[in-house]
Amino acid sequence: MDGDFLQLCAIGLAIGVGAMSPGASFLLVTRVALSSPFSASLGVAIGLGSGAMIFAFIALFGLQAVLNIIPGLHQVLNLLGGGYLLWRAVNILNKKPQVKGKDLATPTLTFTQALFRGLLTQLSNPNTAMVFASLFTPLLDHHVSTMFYLTVPGMTFFIDFLWFIFVAIILSQALPKRVYLRNNVAIDRLSAGILGLLGLKLLLK
Repeated sequence: MDGDFLQLCAIGLAIGVGAMSPGASFLLVTRVALSSPFSASLGVAIGLGSGAMIFAFIALFGLQAVLNIIPGLHQVLNLLGGGYLLWRAVNILNKKPQVKGKDLATPTLTFTQALFRGLLTQLSNPNTAMVFASLFTPLLDHHVSTMFYLTVPGMTFFIDFLWFIFVAIILSQALPKRVYLRNNVAIDRLSAGILGLLGLKLLLK
């Protein structure tokens, strides 16, 4: 039991550090928190946490073995993920700018739309699953309990969810939203540029 607990702590710490790293997920939470009501931020955080949980399940149950059997699968996943991020970047650039001073009471995203956008954004980066696989492999052995294997994905969800909902709470305050409304065109262009670069990075891997 002590061994399982120590392994969970080590995995949880690594997942937490990864969740806090800047990337497409952080960028999505930032934009939604600044431009939409809190319900949309909640949906995004649930979607991102769910995507991380799915990747944790995949990594725990043999991702590396599957990629060894089908060498080209990783490249296909990179192409799909990169294509999605580029598509999102183009959508942001084509979005009609918000009027300065306009109230944000009307949601730009519903809870369900935000949830699925968070899920797709998380799943668009297959390298997350590769990181989980490389992380879990040296920490796991054949003597851990079944409950341990079930606990890791759930822990992954809660770590990602709690981090991103914390970010959303901070950024959904009145002052950050006023700053966004005054500078939404420049901020959206910067967001699109970063997403585009992340997408190209996946496509060129």
